[in-house]
Amino acid sequence: MHIGAFFIGDKRARQKKLLSLEFYFMNKKIKLINQVVEAPAFLVLNGGASIAAFMWFAYEKIEGLTAAASLATFSVFFFLLLVGYVYSIKVRLENIALRGISEEFFEINQIYRDKVQELFWCDSPETDAVKLLEHERYALAAVCQRIENIFERVISRKCIVTIKLVTVEDHDCFAHTYVRSQDLSLRDVPGRIKYLVGTGENTGFDVALGKRPDGRPPHFFSADLKKDELKGKYFNQRSHYDRYYRSALVVPILESTFRKSNVAIDGGLIGFLCVDTQSVNRLNSGYHLYMLSALASQMYTFMSFMRGKYAVSVR
Repeated sequence: MHIGAFFIGDKRARQKKLLSLEFYFMNKKIKLINQVVEAPAFLVLNGGASIAAFMWFAYEKIEGLTAAASLATFSVFFFLLLVGYVYSIKVRLENIALRGISEEFFEINQIYRDKVQELFWCDSPETDAVKLLEHERYALAAVCQRIENIFERVISRKCIVTIKLVTVEDHDCFAHTYVRSQDLSLRDVPGRIKYLVGTGENTGFDVALGKRPDGRPPHFFSADLKKDELKGKYFNQRSHYDRYYRSALVVPILESTFRKSNVAIDGGLIGFLCVDTQSVNRLNSGYHLYMLSALASQMYTFMSFMRGKYAVSVR
């Protein structure tokens, strides 16, 4: 599908850049706190300090000395020790979940491989564009179901995975729902919304296309959308979106050489891969981001084959 050019004003471009920087620094603070608390040294030092504080407290009790200061010290270090153990349990549960999702990734690769082989590695490869898009949609629906399973395992909460397709109409760029991990979703009643891209009205898509100062994959992430909305950092064309989701991670489905300027988006952008949930502070912009970006890269390659952008030689 051809992606044309659309106008984005300089003022809006600067606003999007500022939003991208604000999200970057906010997430950087949260990431720093997590790194400190999850560090093995933090747990070891707090364990040792808690034991030492307890021994000193017991010694003072035996000797009949005033133990108010040592009790306070022991309480503080014991609390920090509990925090460290809670994070250790959290990391262990995440590791168990990550081991469990390997089968889902395997199934996704099998879906892509089998579908490409079925359509192209034969004596009569499929060439009808309409039928190819039907096969594409069917395969992507199955993939989205597996991605939903992956994220429900790692965040221990229900979520929805959506592919938004990008189209251009009268020089305006829109993102609209192509495939969801759940059929007949209530959020599509009475009809599917066409979201404007590049106008500042839908922060998730605009930020996801912005150039990141940290060198990480392009994306939008919010642990709590309502909180960001109250701060003026998030906008969404959907009214009462919080009925359906309160946290979201969005990555673009695009080619590696994609270039975006203030005046145009070229044909390298197909759409967006989104995961959202009604639970806050469950998704993250760490390994969740890299998993979703990897899945979006697979999608770009598969969709490019199905849409004729890549040519294959059939024997």
